[in-house]
Amino acid sequence: MTESFHARHQGLFDPSQLERQHVLVFGAGSVGSVLSELLVRSGIVHLRVFDFDTVSPSNLCRTVYRHADIGRPKVDVLAEVLLGIRPQVVVEPRHVDLRDLSDEELQTEIARSDLVIAATDHPPTQARLGALSYHEKPTVFVGVYAKGEGGEVLFTLPDETPCYSCVLGSIRGEHAPDRGKIEYGIATGQLASEPALGIDVAHVTTCASKVALALLLRGTGASAAQILNPSRSVLFVGNTASWIWNEPFESVWARAERRTDCVCQLVPGGSTADLLDLPGP
Repeated sequence: MTESFHARHQGLFDPSQLERQHVLVFGAGSVGSVLSELLVRSGIVHLRVFDFDTVSPSNLCRTVYRHADIGRPKVDVLAEVLLGIRPQVVVEPRHVDLRDLSDEELQTEIARSDLVIAATDHPPTQARLGALSYHEKPTVFVGVYAKGEGGEVLFTLPDETPCYSCVLGSIRGEHAPDRGKIEYGIATGQLASEPALGIDVAHVTTCASKVALALLLRGTGASAAQILNPSRSVLFVGNTASWIWNEPFESVWARAERRTDCVCQLVPGGSTADLLDLPGP
């Protein structure tokens, strides 16, 4: 079955390299669900997916979910979808709010993984995951901008690249992209469900999936792994002409430097609630 599944991947990479690795996905929405599907179709077998939400009608235009799934936990439905693609897939769904998990619980989950995907659409949680994963495992952070005009894909390598908060700090202020409005108030910091075409969200997600695949194949000589350059660890993906892109569909790799006052210089050790310059987790 493995041989036939990978028939159209022949010569691109060693399937066993992907099939023995474990991917941890935080967020099963429009980014996390599609990214998980793309990784499974590429050959990933082991996934753990965390999300607190249930499927709603508004999710159907830009996720892998269906009308019959409305009201069910996203993680449970996503597990079924992935198993429907490939029965050999092993998915561990966790229907839980990450804010209810301690740093120690999250660190245990991160330690069990080869790659972490942060697609929570919740800036404080993204920063928290960045602090907890930075010294431990390669991590991909995905964000889609307001109205789907573009997005950012950041990857971090333990002690090799700037961390999530380093990069965020370098693009804050008047030149920062519009990440959308905050819904539910400061208490949660959850981003509002911005209007955006599923096609535009998928474009950013596809780029993130390629970065994730490159990290999983890093050091193997596979062509997919050659896109990475740790000195340029953030990719700005354009869907329209905007603040950083001259033309629609341009993508730009950017360089970011470590900040000496950043959380990545202070951990391991300590509470992320105390270290992060964001609402507590």
